[in-house]
Amino acid sequence: MAFQIKDFASIVASVINHMRGTTSKITDYQPGSVARTVVEGPAVEMEELYLQMFLGLREAIPVATFQSFGFGKLPAAYAHGFVSVSTTPPPTADMLVPEGTSFTSADGREYLSSVAITWRAGEPMVVIPVIAAAAGTDYNIAAGLITSSAFFGAGYTIGNQAITNGTDAETDDERAARFADFIASLSRGTVIACLYAAKQATARDENGNIYEYVTRSGISEIAGYVRIYLYSSIGIPSAELLANGQQLIDGQYDPETGTPMVAGFRAGGIRIDVLAMVEREIPMGIGVRMRQGYALTTTVQQTISDTYGNAIRNIQPGDTLLIDNLRALLIGTPNVAELALSSTQNITCEQFEALVPGALTIYPI
Repeated sequence: MAFQIKDFASIVASVINHMRGTTSKITDYQPGSVARTVVEGPAVEMEELYLQMFLGLREAIPVATFQSFGFGKLPAAYAHGFVSVSTTPPPTADMLVPEGTSFTSADGREYLSSVAITWRAGEPMVVIPVIAAAAGTDYNIAAGLITSSAFFGAGYTIGNQAITNGTDAETDDERAARFADFIASLSRGTVIACLYAAKQATARDENGNIYEYVTRSGISEIAGYVRIYLYSSIGIPSAELLANGQQLIDGQYDPETGTPMVAGFRAGGIRIDVLAMVEREIPMGIGVRMRQGYALTTTVQQTISDTYGNAIRNIQPGDTLLIDNLRALLIGTPNVAELALSSTQNITCEQFEALVPGALTIYPI
């Protein structure tokens, strides 16, 4: 039974009911009476005791469960991706684009180049890795919205790939779910434990900073053989991230003696391969009728595009997005009266797939 606190009124009512059931000599329980005053005095302290017990339990539970296992809340993550810069004709001399070069989106969000890049002479375009100026999902941005930079003058065209890997700080519920996965992984050798281990895979730069982590995972199993599929914060996972995931599964062994150095998660006699997911594009045509007095502006189209993209990316391996639910999400766009989707089929994601938004056509109806 869950712990419940009782307030002052409940305590007084409970004690008076008990007194009425055990004696008939006291009949006056009205406010201000001697009997009620004798009851109300301790009730005030009992209410305070209940509250202190509740606060103590609330503080003790995270310490006993999360903090003792090193499960602090994960901080917000910075969105990062790539910006392209092109010009015609191409530069005639090498151009150094320094680290920290600022790029700005149409709505004012700022992104900074994460490394120095040399734009070689004769090349019409350069691709520059960038990171958001601040952490969180607010800096996730659709393709083509980063359009300017003070570093580049007139005559340069700036664009970007979709950047969707920024995350907000972990919530209590998200930490509890992550902790539950951890507890399930303690019995090593199970499918759940191996999947949990693979999801901890990362790739680090030369300074030891994490630049890639797992965002989606799927699994398939036949007798004696398990495949774990991963998708990362940069899209198709790098060879380094997959190798790290495989190492976490298999453990580490001394290359000369074969003695285990770090225990893995794989059960004896079972083969487990950590593989990259395959991207599957989901195209869609969306007909939109606006409410009277409103137009299908580029802002509305961008909102619909962002909502559609997020809905597709949020489909986890093995899940299905019902087309009616997708329509309900899209029609929540402000001032949209009616929608017509080109596809009426529910969207199912296989265990080896990472669904990404494909070509999207938005038109008035």
